[in-house]
Amino acid sequence: MLLKILVLFCTLLSAKLAESFVKPLRYNLTILTRLGSEDEQNQFEGIVSIDIEATQPTRVIYLNSLNITISRQRTWIYRWASGRKIGALQIKRIIKKTSLIKIVIELPLRSGEIYTLNMLFSGNLDRSQQYGYFAGYYDKTPRVFYSATRLEPDYAHTVFPCFDDPRFRTPYNITLVHDRKYVALSNMPPVEEKPYKEIENYVSTTFMGSPPLATQQVMWTLHQLEKVYSGPAAAGENITVWSRPHLAEKLAKVPEMTPNLFSKYETLFAYPLPKGADWGGKVDHVVLPRYTEMYSGQGIMVYGEDIVDSGQNGLESLQETLAELVARQWNGLLVNLEDSDEEYVRNGINYYLSVQVMAMDKEAYNTTHLSKTRLDVLYHDSLAKVKSIATDVKESGHQKLRKKKMCLLIHMLKVALGDKLFLKGLQEFFKRYANSSASSKELWEEFQRGARRSHQLPTGVSLPTVMESWMKQPGFPLLTVQRDDAKQIVTITQSRYYQKYLDNSSNDCWWVPVAYIVRNLTLPQVEWLGCQKNSRDILELSHIANPEDWLLINVDAAVPLRVFYDSYNLQLISEALRQDFTQIPELSRIQLVDDALSLSWSGRLPYNVTLNVISYLSNETSVLVWETALLNLEKLQSIMRMTTGFRIFKLYMQKLIEPAFKTTLNSLSTKARTGSEIPINTKSPVTTESSGTTESPDTTESPDTAESPDTTESSNTTESPDTTESSDTTESPDTTKSDLSLSAILYRLACQFEIKECLTDAQQRFQAAMDQKSSSSIPEEIREIVLCRGIRNGLEVHWIMVRDMFFESENDKERSILLNSLSCTTEYWAMQKLLSWALDSKKVPRTMTASLLSAVLRSPLGYYVGKQFLIDHSKEILRSKDVKLILTPFINAMSTKAEFSALNDHLHRNLPSSMVSGLSSTLESGLDRVNWRNNLYFDLLKAIRDFTLDDGPKNSSDSDSN
Repeated sequence: MLLKILVLFCTLLSAKLAESFVKPLRYNLTILTRLGSEDEQNQFEGIVSIDIEATQPTRVIYLNSLNITISRQRTWIYRWASGRKIGALQIKRIIKKTSLIKIVIELPLRSGEIYTLNMLFSGNLDRSQQYGYFAGYYDKTPRVFYSATRLEPDYAHTVFPCFDDPRFRTPYNITLVHDRKYVALSNMPPVEEKPYKEIENYVSTTFMGSPPLATQQVMWTLHQLEKVYSGPAAAGENITVWSRPHLAEKLAKVPEMTPNLFSKYETLFAYPLPKGADWGGKVDHVVLPRYTEMYSGQGIMVYGEDIVDSGQNGLESLQETLAELVARQWNGLLVNLEDSDEEYVRNGINYYLSVQVMAMDKEAYNTTHLSKTRLDVLYHDSLAKVKSIATDVKESGHQKLRKKKMCLLIHMLKVALGDKLFLKGLQEFFKRYANSSASSKELWEEFQRGARRSHQLPTGVSLPTVMESWMKQPGFPLLTVQRDDAKQIVTITQSRYYQKYLDNSSNDCWWVPVAYIVRNLTLPQVEWLGCQKNSRDILELSHIANPEDWLLINVDAAVPLRVFYDSYNLQLISEALRQDFTQIPELSRIQLVDDALSLSWSGRLPYNVTLNVISYLSNETSVLVWETALLNLEKLQSIMRMTTGFRIFKLYMQKLIEPAFKTTLNSLSTKARTGSEIPINTKSPVTTESSGTTESPDTTESPDTAESPDTTESSNTTESPDTTESSDTTESPDTTKSDLSLSAILYRLACQFEIKECLTDAQQRFQAAMDQKSSSSIPEEIREIVLCRGIRNGLEVHWIMVRDMFFESENDKERSILLNSLSCTTEYWAMQKLLSWALDSKKVPRTMTASLLSAVLRSPLGYYVGKQFLIDHSKEILRSKDVKLILTPFINAMSTKAEFSALNDHLHRNLPSSMVSGLSSTLESGLDRVNWRNNLYFDLLKAIRDFTLDDGPKNSSDSDSN
């Protein structure tokens, strides 16, 4: 074994030494792309000529190359001093590192001399991963192809042989050979286009030589998009926007946004990007259909149509994306990653910085995005099988978690250091490492140097260690706060938080900056809770609060964690909220409501205490606080509606909602009269070729067939749990990104829980819309709930009318609203029809499938019809490539052990283990619902009974919060 280790060490050491004997000086790269051919696979071939300097004599050159074919016969070296050609004797892949190849040459290179390494290579365009050099298409007949590169974090060697080390920055001369119907773009502007004589209808586009770039920063694309804008910006750069024509109007602000964002970042970082003729002086925006990534480099930005074409919120979504892409010019181009595995760190920082830049024009933007990001991260990061964000798993949910959690950790750092010191640290970092590479550790050390100089960081706290504790282990802490007013000591301890209450005996711990305020001291103080070699420290705070003063920990939700207070302190906070909720900061109120409901869900906090905390909501005016409450309360409602206790739950919700609802109803009515529309919470419809189809419903879709019962009005009883409307929520907080107004949130809740004034208003709006045969008269933010109520209580003809609106609409967002509202029917035949549509992509686009199934399964009728549908169509569903998309709503709808076990067993019998593993987080969430119903259902009912009978919250003297 020792001998094997020594051999391996010597092999790796020799590779490092040989690699260091040669360094790249310049790349000359020519790529010929065969794209969109009907009779052969999309592919490319190329020649790379790399000018290299030999730093030591060597006959071996190590290069990075993977998944491309290299011709040994066409690999050779040109010696500048003599003009001699040196051939390659062998090209061999290193077994222990598959991305590394070893080239053995005929004669040794001489130290200090310049050579040119020439290689011929070829490869296939990878359309599945969308990394490296890949092809995509849009439209169906005929398909319209495009190709693009995404070489970050370390995919350059899958496109051309190279020294794929971010420490090397070299100029690039790029030439693209392609069909003349494509527009070729790269980092630099084109300088020449001429016919390519060897292939008919092909041209050769040569680009201006680039400034020194790392391999992962090289970009090019071929497309057939139109130039919808081209012109100079105020700073002198030429901005060109490429897209399909129908997006021209929505992209009209891009030429204004781009230089404005560059200017803001330049001010923020106090460090300008290099400019001048050598840097090209241009920015191309390429908006690709059916592209879900976003990517930018020197002179070019690439992003998808869905960001632009996302309804009324499209302009803000576009600006958010551009803010991230522009941030990459500093944190990614000016200073690039030293370690490709840390791409998630850079992405999280850029996301956070984009939020700060957007907040310069809209003050509430920062609070809104941090709140919603926190909810999303805490949900996913509390699952038992979650991985640390340092773990690179190519799964979209985990990649989103990495970026969002990193964003919150940067915010934590900013709170701990203070705004001024944080900004100064960033500025010093860019000055120190400009035009070179750096690691995340070097960024943390830069912050630490500034904090030490300003005496803002305790001696025993190391920021690299702090960040490592959050990045390299999964989950987040639960802080337990215990007051001893007799001794005037507050003790704070930590343990890992799980969504499911586990008996956790692990030593997981984090370095936590604990920001706190008390009733008479509103300036946050920061102390550190340590974690020494996985040994949890205990933080004791002395004489910080009088016995009658409330204590608030983690002010403004500065750190992504939950707080578990002792019963006395929580009672003081509850009383403060009822007396004047504004004395508690908005982000802290969001955390208090979310933590209370989440801790009760997991069984840690009695529900009578939680109801006491949230009793003040009747007076709450914050949209964000109500959105947080909505998410948690609808999670409870989704289970309670299937039980005999729903009536009690409904009475409690009416009591909680009615006062606030009545104060906002008039403002919503005013909006209706003026026709004002605000975006509603729907699943984000991604633009596909199926959107905008002209599939008109044929006559067989009419319920006037044997499938349909008579056309009498649907029976309805007010006590039925059918009252749950098709508000598009799932178990994940991703759906909280709604931008609903407070009046719309309360309207939605009021109609769901049958507050009389809401039902009357909704029925009037629905009838007016049916009379006009259009839903446009209903404000968009309440359109789905109004249509839902109307369909539930209306005639069969109304269902048909809304169905026809769905098929005739060409707007994805409107179609989603109409489709979900159809699920509120009380007719068996209509439910079955909707479920069959969910499996038919010609009727319902895949982007709306999960939303439709969730909406159908939300009502008791739909739930029972859906269970039978799942059994009857099991084979078809399990064979579908969208099996996870289809099954997730069914798993999320189950709440009994028998149902869950039956489905879980069925999946294990009929699906490969890898597919079942891919459903693990969803199955965990489903099991969590089952456990809640088994263990905590009666606790909630008892708490509601006590709360309702006592006519309000309890006083501290009789609060049962043990």
